[in-house]
Amino acid sequence: MTDLLFEISTEEIPAGYIDPALNQMKTLFTGQAKKHHLEMHSIYSTGTPRRLTLFVQGLPQKQESVTEEIQGPSAAVAFDKAGNPTKAGLGFAKSQGVDIKDLQIKKTPKGEYCFATKKIEGHETLHILPDILITVIRNISFPKSMKWKGNDLFFARPIRSLLALFGDQVVPIEINGIKADRFIFGHPFLSGKKIEISEADWELYKKLLKQEHVVVDITERRETLRTKITQLMAPYGATIDDEELLDEVTNLVEYPNAIECSFDEEFLDIPADVIETSMKEHQRYFPIKKKKEKLLNKFIAVLNRNESNADTAIQGNERVLKARLSDARFFWKEDRKTPLIKRVENLKNLAFLEKLGNYYDRTNRILKLSKYISTQLMLPHEEIELVKRAAELCKADLLTQMVGEFPSLQGIMGRGYAEWDGEEKPVAIAIAEHYMPRFATDNIPTSRIGAIVGLADKFDTISSCFALDLIPTGSQDPYSLRRHTYGIIRIIEEHGFALDIGEILYTALDLLPLFEQKADSRYHPVILDKLVPKIKEFFKDRLFQINIERGYRYDLVNAALKAGIGFDDIHNFSQRLKVISLISQEKWWPDLVTVVERTFNIGKKANSSGSVNERILTEPEERKLWDVYKENDEAVRKLIGEKKYEEASRTYCNSFAKPVHAFFDRVFVNVEDENVRSNRLSLMKTINELYSQKIADLSEIVMPNDKSPGKS
Repeated sequence: MTDLLFEISTEEIPAGYIDPALNQMKTLFTGQAKKHHLEMHSIYSTGTPRRLTLFVQGLPQKQESVTEEIQGPSAAVAFDKAGNPTKAGLGFAKSQGVDIKDLQIKKTPKGEYCFATKKIEGHETLHILPDILITVIRNISFPKSMKWKGNDLFFARPIRSLLALFGDQVVPIEINGIKADRFIFGHPFLSGKKIEISEADWELYKKLLKQEHVVVDITERRETLRTKITQLMAPYGATIDDEELLDEVTNLVEYPNAIECSFDEEFLDIPADVIETSMKEHQRYFPIKKKKEKLLNKFIAVLNRNESNADTAIQGNERVLKARLSDARFFWKEDRKTPLIKRVENLKNLAFLEKLGNYYDRTNRILKLSKYISTQLMLPHEEIELVKRAAELCKADLLTQMVGEFPSLQGIMGRGYAEWDGEEKPVAIAIAEHYMPRFATDNIPTSRIGAIVGLADKFDTISSCFALDLIPTGSQDPYSLRRHTYGIIRIIEEHGFALDIGEILYTALDLLPLFEQKADSRYHPVILDKLVPKIKEFFKDRLFQINIERGYRYDLVNAALKAGIGFDDIHNFSQRLKVISLISQEKWWPDLVTVVERTFNIGKKANSSGSVNERILTEPEERKLWDVYKENDEAVRKLIGEKKYEEASRTYCNSFAKPVHAFFDRVFVNVEDENVRSNRLSLMKTINELYSQKIADLSEIVMPNDKSPGKS
């Protein structure tokens, strides 16, 4: 077995491009290797801003020989009635390079057909690799690519050299006028040396590069940076609090190093969020917070070089940050001259989405929707007024110079300016919180006011995009609708809001100018028949995926989703799912599932409007079952109404398990008498719906072989 070492050396690639490109290299090579019948022991990719590297262990020297069976014409076409080959048969044999006598006749679902069996001898792997590696290069995709030298090759940045070694042999590939060889290059500033590498040896490759000031392994580079930054922060009781930033700077350097810098204390009168954002987003600096709380006038800058010119580097970074902070301080001073409330009218000049007006219109929709949600939650008048004020001001900071410079501070600056304007504290907090969660692991709004305005904002965005058919496809989600939906789910769950998302969607869509000229627009056919069902299906998919990621069993999630009550009340859905997950581990769970499943399988044939006529319940077992239903119906419904789903489930199971089994053992449902048959079907449907309509449709549960718990 032989190893492959492949490096694409380039001009500096943006940090965010590197990890996806490396993952693609692995996937593309693996796919090509499989296509060419090449087994391998392992595959690894890594890189720096100037090189993308693939290391493959354990490739065979030669491709496996394979036997291929090719179907040709039917036997009736390939041979005449006397068994002599026809032109079609001879032509097929010739095209496959086999003798006509070697064709086999085999039966297929479509009749007898001719087959040619060919043994394809394997080729030397060294001769196959050029096509594979060129395919890999040409198929790596980037957010933005370049074309140079008038060639048809697109890549993130111009390719400068290729290293391609199979064992100790150079793989003979050439692309865009660049031939692969056995040379690599050290750090462009600290070395620039051309290094010859004798064979595809991973450890040798890393060692030679490290000697020339390149740490090629991403994990090693990240941990080196982590250690250096941590050491510099330690005297202040600070630690790294931004792993994403650490990942990003790791892919900005080849030689990982860090230096401590400072800025004038006078800038500390600027809000800390502004200073941190200026550091992180514009310069990729690490702020230093004393004991994770108080921001100090110090920061860590990452270097792509050694300490030989540390003083110069420190001065340069400090000078750059000073300019940034000077601008920020100016914005902070100027923005406060105009209260947020006076900026609201000017939101008319800020476009939202085509056909959906501007941000002033959007603000009014958020205000109305916030009021609607507040009313549904039966908030007191005083709190509703605070919700309305927060909604009115929530987008005003988009017109400030600070947010114009630092868009990620929207909402955060709104809070600061609202406090400066003398707005009530809950209003200021809600302005900042209504954007939360900003990303998957972010917190949700802690305040009820912020949560409500956040829901209104997200529902308006989702409704607007669906109304304009701007729906996520595949991995594309330019308006972050999946994130907004996830945020809505989390907010409703964690705040315990009893809300009907269907009703909110009707209201949100009704507020859009697309429907406002229609009479009774809330009941416009497009809203009723198309948009609301489509958006609810989108929510359903997200609920399913989220709960699978949380560890719930897929059949339990489906059971809770498909309950007759539906999932419009997301908090209620989550409660029911949690309960059935817990009771799925109880000894009586199989009995409960069996009752619901058996009654469902028979009851689904019943007339939807049919009711049970107890006068024609002739068999003792069906009379007994009906009596049990009448005795326990009210008790089960009461427990369900009180959200005591575990008790309701236990009561239902204890009440119906035995009489249902007795019914199926001794009563024949599909009798000839239509009235009796229909009545028995209605009985099954009635018993089933007592549980499946309000808690979960347990006919979705995988039984009996599934012994796994409801939650892993």
